[in-house]
Amino acid sequence: MSVFKSVLELYRRSPSFLSEQPAIYTDSEVMSYRELECRANAVRDLLSQEGVVQGEVVSVCLPKSVDAVAAMLGVMKAGAVYHPLSFEAPPERNHRILSDVKPKLIVHTDSTCCYARHYPVIALSEDLSHVRMGRDVFINPEEVAYVVSTSGSTGQPSSVEIRHESIENYITWKLAYYQFHSRSVKLQFAPFSFDSAISDILSMLCCGGALYLVSADKRANCDYIIDVIGRYPITSFAIVPSLYKRLLCFSGKLVHSLETITLAGEEVTADVLAEHRRQFPSVRVVNEYGPCECTIGVLASDVTHHVGSEPPPIGCAIDNTDVFLFDTFLDKAGRRTGEICIAGICVGNGYLGRKPETCLKFRHNPDTGAAYYCTGDLGYVNSAGELVFAGRKERTVKVAGNRVNLIEVEIAINQLQDISQSAVVFHGERLKALCVADRTVESIRQALSEKVPNYMIPSVIKLSKSLPISQNGKKDYHQIADIFSQQDRQIDIADARVEHIVMQYWKKTLNVQSCELTDNFFDIGGNSLLFIDLIMEISKGFNVSIDLSQLLEKLTLQEQISYLDELINDKSKEIHE
Repeated sequence: MSVFKSVLELYRRSPSFLSEQPAIYTDSEVMSYRELECRANAVRDLLSQEGVVQGEVVSVCLPKSVDAVAAMLGVMKAGAVYHPLSFEAPPERNHRILSDVKPKLIVHTDSTCCYARHYPVIALSEDLSHVRMGRDVFINPEEVAYVVSTSGSTGQPSSVEIRHESIENYITWKLAYYQFHSRSVKLQFAPFSFDSAISDILSMLCCGGALYLVSADKRANCDYIIDVIGRYPITSFAIVPSLYKRLLCFSGKLVHSLETITLAGEEVTADVLAEHRRQFPSVRVVNEYGPCECTIGVLASDVTHHVGSEPPPIGCAIDNTDVFLFDTFLDKAGRRTGEICIAGICVGNGYLGRKPETCLKFRHNPDTGAAYYCTGDLGYVNSAGELVFAGRKERTVKVAGNRVNLIEVEIAINQLQDISQSAVVFHGERLKALCVADRTVESIRQALSEKVPNYMIPSVIKLSKSLPISQNGKKDYHQIADIFSQQDRQIDIADARVEHIVMQYWKKTLNVQSCELTDNFFDIGGNSLLFIDLIMEISKGFNVSIDLSQLLEKLTLQEQISYLDELINDKSKEIHE
């Protein structure tokens, strides 16, 4: 057990604390440890001046920036509970989260924002020198450090409380396991509303290293990411496997300052590891697993040299953590497949304002009284004694690294005007919705964008006169999935060279049997990551340089064919001239 009471003590003992060494890089600025500490103290004192007392929740709704990092530290220094609220998410969803969290106030870029009607809002100004100076509040390890919100099993966002002792235990383990040091520089991908961002920030600040913040609009831009890694001595990053797979397509362009890559948020596949080993055999790869209800990460496995047909393991438990499997009868599953359950200092306090859901997921050992959390994930122990992920047992899935409850998506759709019924399935690694509605697919998509984050909007929305019903009168999700599997779309495309090749790229990227000239890429299963795949295929196939911003304006198959015809003709003219 660590001798420290809170992660703030680890931060203050960092070898770079109060130094001029860079703590945070962005595209436009660099902030030193000394500047960060001054800014965080100013936020702490501003909160105190606004009447925030120890144990009260402060929601921070800021774009990814040095101020957002300072705000996180400032909230914790004030003894308050840090609650990161997505700056990019639709206000309607954020309001549902805030109704559970009930913050004392919200830190925002605009004190007159839409949340100001219901909660006090303060904006961080450039100059906080007018704020009177105070000191850090004494932290009790059992007090709540932060609250993080996720897609809940009831179809509504749930917010879980995590204690100081829990996050301190995780960061202490992480520093030792990854061997981070004062020269470490982490490329920070995750949105600040995710608990993995808390891990990124605190692990670097506590080892004396630095962070490079990747803004929300550039998270899936592989060219940009490669450029940053090339210009800065990036030593590590944590990333979802699907995005890392795309990065690996830039063979030979990643520099060799890299030491460790953490894959998390999705199931890791053997093909990704094989390609990683081929390109970067000396770079360590760690597969990390953990729900936000149990303080970010609870299992880890070094899968750098994993080979064979068996899935890569999620590993063994971190310090002061127990992981076990329960079968359907709540008996220990041993080496059989069972539900992954977690006990130890990592287990959170439960969901704010949601007692029934807390009782369902957070349980107590009848013999010892110790709390444990039921993840809803299935797993089994392999021959090496490590845990292997084996899927979900309920209607919660991972989309591009984000946990999504299909019930929440259905509720959001059903709340729209002129929607009588809907059913959402996870099919072909994408969300797909079958709707009984008196409105267009495009209007449904547009209305959803105001209610849920982009990753929760189904890639495919299909209208139907009714939903398939099972014998017990419930929605037949198996039959609904079959509808999408058997969907036979008409082909009306001439066999001209450009048209035929682009059509093949669409079919390959979207995993569909056919497509039409009028199809919109995002309406038939596309998303931002697949769009990048498509651009890479087209660029390589036609040997042309494609402007991402221009192609984003041409989303139908016909528009892209016309755009490529012009590009190819222009290139041909240049050659002949």
